[in-house]
Amino acid sequence: MDTVLFNFHDLVLILTAFECLLFALLLSVTNQKRVLSTAFFVGFLICHIFIPIHELTFWGKQFRIWLLDISPNLFFLGSYAYFLDGPLLYLFVRSLLYKDFKLRRVHLLHALPVALYFFHMLISFYLQSYERREMLVETQHIAYSAPYLYFDAAGRFLRVIYALLCLKLVFTYGEQLKNVFANLNKRDLAWLKVMLVSFLGLFSWDAVLLTLKLYGYATDNFDLDLLNIVGLSGYYLTFFMLNLLIGLKFTLFTSVAAINESSHPPPNPESLPVENKAYIEDIKASMVRTKVYTQPDITIDQLATTLKLPTKRLSQIIKEDFRANFYEFINSYRIEDAKQQLRDPACANKTITEIYYEVGFNSKSVFNTFFKRKEGCTPSQYRSKNSSSNNPPEADKSIL
Repeated sequence: MDTVLFNFHDLVLILTAFECLLFALLLSVTNQKRVLSTAFFVGFLICHIFIPIHELTFWGKQFRIWLLDISPNLFFLGSYAYFLDGPLLYLFVRSLLYKDFKLRRVHLLHALPVALYFFHMLISFYLQSYERREMLVETQHIAYSAPYLYFDAAGRFLRVIYALLCLKLVFTYGEQLKNVFANLNKRDLAWLKVMLVSFLGLFSWDAVLLTLKLYGYATDNFDLDLLNIVGLSGYYLTFFMLNLLIGLKFTLFTSVAAINESSHPPPNPESLPVENKAYIEDIKASMVRTKVYTQPDITIDQLATTLKLPTKRLSQIIKEDFRANFYEFINSYRIEDAKQQLRDPACANKTITEIYYEVGFNSKSVFNTFFKRKEGCTPSQYRSKNSSSNNPPEADKSIL
């Protein structure tokens, strides 16, 4: 009864698994609408229940010996999670950003690495004699031998690739937003980028550990002290990153404006009919007459309804005939309206803040940036140049 099963490092692993278990249960219970992205996130958390359990069972000094007395078959069950958390993170991000995402048969390809790993383990471990399995676990020889080492490394490097794919998804989504929304500041995904970069760092740290093992295998000289330092550091990094992810999930994930994955103009505009000039002029006239661009949260679907056009057709027209995306198209009208007010003596008493809110902007920085890009000067400078008094209102000076 005096045997100590866990040391401090083991407790970090236990806490990691326990936290993931609690939040997975909480999300499962509260996911009444059966949101697909939440289901993937729960799966990701479940993986991070099994990963620390695997580390604890295989590398824990006393706990490993105690568990080995029960059965060697209890080992490596959590190792499969290394092949699953990357795909689940990727599917989570994709289903979070795109409301038309659906699981298809092609997504089964994400399970191919874990299937190959299971086949390898079946031959090299589970079908071996009981004594052989017991020896492989007790000596930990299997962790430093091929082909297990190659599979282990492949799993860690795959996680890095999936993290990079997640970041690519986020940046692609950011560009697609410009074809759907006129204001983007409320849809800033900096928090998601930070989270994914953090996990990229964590996965890369694990990949470094396996690179050191591969180097040790190639040179027949494993630096066990270095491997121990890198491995233990990974435990603490995982604990910190998972707490960061959990905090972000419950505070910011609901702010994502999901769009259709195909929210962009057709890839081959040359094959589509070109609108005649009269029709384009009708669109321009309608924009000026209705001033629909002054709606702060106008979307391309809403504009298409106002103009009585199919959304995809409008997206094509904006790209081909106006040489812009929806974000640039709407904001160009806002800038022209703002310029007119800045020149108008009747609006001399209006502050620039009042003007940019009136034309549809909801961010001073976005307005200033867009204005300066189009006119080469700030709104205050533009008003000063075009004002009969050449002296903008005092209130404006405090804004820009």
